[in-house]
Amino acid sequence: MNNNDQSGEFGEEVLKWMTAQACQDVVLRFMGLFDMRAWAEMTQHVTPDLEWQRPDLTIRGVAHMLETLSATPNNVRVRHVITNMRTTLNSSGRSVVDSYFTVYRLGGTTAEIGTPVLLDGPVSVGRYRDELVLIDGSWRIASKITNIDFRRNPA
Repeated sequence: MNNNDQSGEFGEEVLKWMTAQACQDVVLRFMGLFDMRAWAEMTQHVTPDLEWQRPDLTIRGVAHMLETLSATPNNVRVRHVITNMRTTLNSSGRSVVDSYFTVYRLGGTTAEIGTPVLLDGPVSVGRYRDELVLIDGSWRIASKITNIDFRRNPA
């Protein structure tokens, strides 16, 4: 093998790594915008026909997503911690990002924004599977599946 062959393989590996990072970034931005209640901005990161399987319902399409999220009371705070991201790239222009999540959620709080609130711990821990497609040079979430592995024990 000559140096040209090695540099070609190296270039391919770098491209795969950059693609995986771009896909993971979309997943993180999407959930970060969710946590900040930036519903309209979330639409930049999904396909128009998004299918989001949540434990309580399946969201189908951007309009349904916006309608569902807009019904969230103003006094609910949510934060997602997303870890162990693994990206699988395939030749069909699709990518799958598997990850673990921990969700902290508190409703009914009247504390000012920016002020910490007391919390008993995570509400749930589980796994996400995000399937992304490349549209006009940008990765977008086409499908999001939520699996809950642990849930807070009601006191």
